Amino acid sequence: MSQRNESNRAKKRSPRPARGKQDGGAKSSKGAKPTKLRVIGGDMRGRPIVYHGEVFTRPMKDNIRENLFNILGRAVRGSIAFDLFAGTGALAIESISRGAVQAVAIEQSNRAAGFIRQTSESLDIESKLKILVGDAFRWSEQLLRAAEDPEDPMVGVPWIVFLCPPYALWEEELDQLNQIIERVLQNAPPGSVLVAEAEKKFEIERLPKGDWDIRVYGGTQLAFIEPATTCGLRL
Repeated sequence: MSQRNESNRAKKRSPRPARGKQDGGAKSSKGAKPTKLRVIGGDMRGRPIVYHGEVFTRPMKDNIRENLFNILGRAVRGSIAFDLFAGTGALAIESISRGAVQAVAIEQSNRAAGFIRQTSESLDIESKLKILVGDAFRWSEQLLRAAEDPEDPMVGVPWIVFLCPPYALWEEELDQLNQIIERVLQNAPPGSVLVAEAEKKFEIERLPKGDWDIRVYGGTQLAFIEPATTCGLRL
């Protein structure tokens, strides 16, 4: 994946409502309406994903999600997907539909996690989708480690890591987000890919150095990176 720089920065705008942000028991927003969300491709193409239009989660737009998975291509098949700020769980679910052997959705909001669970049950993928409720930073420390047990069936299985936090976190918790990226680059098996989503105005140069492939869709940018390998070994 080759790097591409954006010369024109978007004008400042308010960050979108946080995806995966703790709801703190807040009541449903007035006027919230059910919104159709569906699996874009793969074995479950067209199947619905539960999303009720509430303010405590905002999913990635369908067209951006479709472009994301078109870029990932065959890398998803046979991988394990980590959706660190899951929201609706759409990225984890889409990964399973496209051939991931397992997916982990980490979501801090109990209500949002409940909706992911509903989708998992309706699609009959409970055996492949693990839902963890809690802080993505802490969970990533436990999950994004190199496998130590040679008998572990997941040894050598590539990772697809989705790092799509609430946009405000790229300013408020940049160091912690970069630690996640560094952890993936150091520990992920060959063939792995990390995808970071941020606003177009965010300066990708603030991420850890690497061969980033940048794609811009309206006010959103996706940054792809693969752990470097030499002779089959990670650098």
